[in-house]
Amino acid sequence: MRTDPHAWFSAEEIAKAKSYVTPLRRVTTVGKLVALLVDIAVVGFHVAPNLLDALDITNWVGRLVVTVLLITVTGTIASVPFDAWRELSYDKRWEFSTQTVKGFVTDQLKGAALGVVLFSLLFTPLWAVIRATDLWWVYGWLVVAAISLVIGVLAPVVIMPIFNKFTPLDDADLRDELLALARQADADVSEVLVSDASRRSRKDNAFVTGMGKTRRLVLFDTILARPREQLRSVTAHEIGHWKLHHIRRMIPMQLAVLFVSFLALYLVLTWDTALDFAGVDSAADPAALPLFLLVFAGTGAFTNLAVSWLSRANERDADLFALRVTGDPDAFMEMIRSLSTDNLADLAPSWWRRVTQTHPPSAERLAMGKTWAAPPATTELSSASEAQGAAR
Repeated sequence: MRTDPHAWFSAEEIAKAKSYVTPLRRVTTVGKLVALLVDIAVVGFHVAPNLLDALDITNWVGRLVVTVLLITVTGTIASVPFDAWRELSYDKRWEFSTQTVKGFVTDQLKGAALGVVLFSLLFTPLWAVIRATDLWWVYGWLVVAAISLVIGVLAPVVIMPIFNKFTPLDDADLRDELLALARQADADVSEVLVSDASRRSRKDNAFVTGMGKTRRLVLFDTILARPREQLRSVTAHEIGHWKLHHIRRMIPMQLAVLFVSFLALYLVLTWDTALDFAGVDSAADPAALPLFLLVFAGTGAFTNLAVSWLSRANERDADLFALRVTGDPDAFMEMIRSLSTDNLADLAPSWWRRVTQTHPPSAERLAMGKTWAAPPATTELSSASEAQGAAR
């Protein structure tokens, strides 16, 4: 397969994408560095234990909730300037963002409040386990895995509606066509919904969500302007993720990654030097939460490479599924090409970007579509001709 980006995109398209993603990545990297330094400062200057002592909070649940509030506030303060730069300035210059100042502030407040609720629900049972047994890292791993799974299941119906409105697709013909495609793929999709994504961004997307008879296809309203053939390919791709059990395939990997993280947490949170650095006597004190999150994030920087590798494999499978279901490689390739160029995806990623991205490079996906479209006889004839040419 010819995966050279220049075989699929013009030099101008590649350069334009680079001119968009390069400054964005630099600022994002600075943002991550600032967030890391803030986290280290919170831990090293004993902000959590000092605050809890100043407030004279002795109950461990109260100490945990206040610590959750602390890390939410400091994390929000560290990230808001960079988020605002992108949503209210940079992406507006590139005509992607439609975010307003009011909408941005509202989203930040909602996100912070939701973070406090979810962190409290997650860490309260975890710290009960930490305080109960020396094997907390094993039982804690199971507790966090179970709660994360529940949150993942509930997110589409409980969390996502907090930020977006979802309404039934009002184009009856398109709805019937997409549901017919789902039936053709033997997928039990009951409804097609539209998300009002355009009030924040002009970038487009789609996904399948829900369980059992409540499974739904969700389209960003920004994607509806695309040709029907491309919408069919997008729909088939998203259905493929469900039909091929990609979420189920990801669970063992996620469990393994989480286990590694908890093993690292056990090693650090039982190390006296690390506890002294954080200003706590043991992991049983909820004031150790900032150190917990710092170690968790550090471990994730490495384990996420494995998760990204499996995600790319799943994306390739979903692409092949879409090709088989629609039988329309031209529409598939045009869908990949237009989404990549319209959204200014990195068309010529470095080797590091290739191994950290959750999707294969666009050129690779296009090459796969081209190969799938080539009849076997044509491929064999081409190979024979090349062999004869080489023999001459």
